[in-house]
Amino acid sequence: MDRLHKAFVIPVMVLSGCGTGAVAEQVRPDDPTAARALGEAECRDVAAGAEPLVVDWKPEQRGDLELAMKDGLAVVKYSCDGITVLPDCHIDGSYAFSGMTRKEQVVRLENSDELKANLPLSGAKIGGELQRGATIDVAMVLVGKRRTTWREPTKQDLQGQCDGATHFVRAATVGAFAMATGTKASTRVAAEVFGAGADTKSASSKETQNRDGDPKSCTAASPDSTTPPEQCGAAIRLVLAPIRTGGGGPPEKSASHPVAVDTASCPAGLVYAQGKCTKKDDAPSYQCKPGDAAECKAQCDKGHAGSCGALARLEKDPDKAKELFQKACDGDDASACRALGERLGSGDPDKAAALFEKACNGGDAPGCTQLGKLTKDAAAALALLQRGCDAGDPDGCASAADRVRAAGSSLEDQRRALLLDNRACQGGVSRSCVTIGRAYDGGFKLFAKNPILAQMSFRRACYRGDAQGCFELGRSMYEEDKEEAKRDFRMACLQNVVPACAGLVVLFGENHAVFPDPKVRMSLERSCMSGNSLDCTVLGLVDLANHNKTTLVSLQRACGEGQKLACTLAEKGK
Repeated sequence: MDRLHKAFVIPVMVLSGCGTGAVAEQVRPDDPTAARALGEAECRDVAAGAEPLVVDWKPEQRGDLELAMKDGLAVVKYSCDGITVLPDCHIDGSYAFSGMTRKEQVVRLENSDELKANLPLSGAKIGGELQRGATIDVAMVLVGKRRTTWREPTKQDLQGQCDGATHFVRAATVGAFAMATGTKASTRVAAEVFGAGADTKSASSKETQNRDGDPKSCTAASPDSTTPPEQCGAAIRLVLAPIRTGGGGPPEKSASHPVAVDTASCPAGLVYAQGKCTKKDDAPSYQCKPGDAAECKAQCDKGHAGSCGALARLEKDPDKAKELFQKACDGDDASACRALGERLGSGDPDKAAALFEKACNGGDAPGCTQLGKLTKDAAAALALLQRGCDAGDPDGCASAADRVRAAGSSLEDQRRALLLDNRACQGGVSRSCVTIGRAYDGGFKLFAKNPILAQMSFRRACYRGDAQGCFELGRSMYEEDKEEAKRDFRMACLQNVVPACAGLVVLFGENHAVFPDPKVRMSLERSCMSGNSLDCTVLGLVDLANHNKTTLVSLQRACGEGQKLACTLAEKGK
């Protein structure tokens, strides 16, 4: 069963050996002593986030993480002093599993900086006890990630006892792992680390291990699986992102959400290389800093695929950019495969589809979304869009919602579409925030009316530059704060949202031309007649701006169904 807390610790074992064991004894370090510790690691800033390993966590700590990820989005207190899960704090949201092509990797931690940066829970202690010449080797079999679409939650999104909260868990890489002590004098493949402790041929088998999951079970993993195999769902690495301070203003990065590019984060002063955060001087090549063309070129020339992809995004020459993306894609940079496919576009749809498929199977969520948009079969396309959504791409959620809504009109279809829109909104898709806000404001009968959640959704859309979101925010705020409503209406009216201009005319006495599109008005009228009280209110607002009082009866009905603005409009129309 997929449980994070099935990890177990194998105590230090002394295994006797002969023959080749004599050679190994010469390279095996002496017993750990504090006197021969590696030295205290530097305290580094982690405010921007990081991707620490959790392979050193005890069973009860892994259990806390598992429960936190079931109750919503897990929240942690994270600094250079360590990491703590806050079990009574969460953000409203959920994680979904997305499979990827199975990968095996051994990460070797060789000094105190690497231990503290990559194992923030106990790395400092391990670094103080590990002897010279020793290493911590972590073998991993990676089969997928549990991810959320959330991008920029704020302190206002926290729920529960959240004192000290700094970061949330955006994703967790899952599979199977084994952690063991090793030596710099020898290198091992994953199978050797997983089998360590069972090997009695060498005295170097004297090791402490922590492990979870069964690598044999992981062979059943498939990139398109919606769940990991039994005994192959252990959390291995977390993606931690900062929780913004917030305060009611627009996000620091406004407008529409960018297409995600998974670039590993490290504590300040360290770089990501060979699956770990380390110093530049200790890495043969590493992931360059996005935007630093010189560094990206230098690392790309050394063969680092991720840096080639980053350099391609800076390249102005389209042909050179494609060459760099191809080089990065050939080096298994999944996001580069998707970027190359996007640049091929309709010119070579078959090759683009193949690139999107490689990106998707490699764990790139937008790659799944792009493949879904390119797929002609409706069912297959929806499955791929859903996969992109589950892998953390908000656009995948929004596109899947559109397909579900268009394909079926049942209550179950509409509910599924709204749940997808909710995940898209959490990831910053403004139009989905408008849809969810209207659902909470009485626009759909599937959700209980909740003005607070409605206004939160409208505000997210408006602050990201969505004019319709600004109108809806102003409409919902009118009875509470008329000045804010006026500001919101003006922002929307400037972008030609007709109902917003109508609101300024009817509610604030301003002079604006209100010429509704006949098709839009007809759509509002049909929706109103079918029982949508929110659309009755909007229709009445537009009609009153044109001195048309034929919708007064509908406004009165909407008023009776809890639309406060409809009550005000009905009075004005008498």
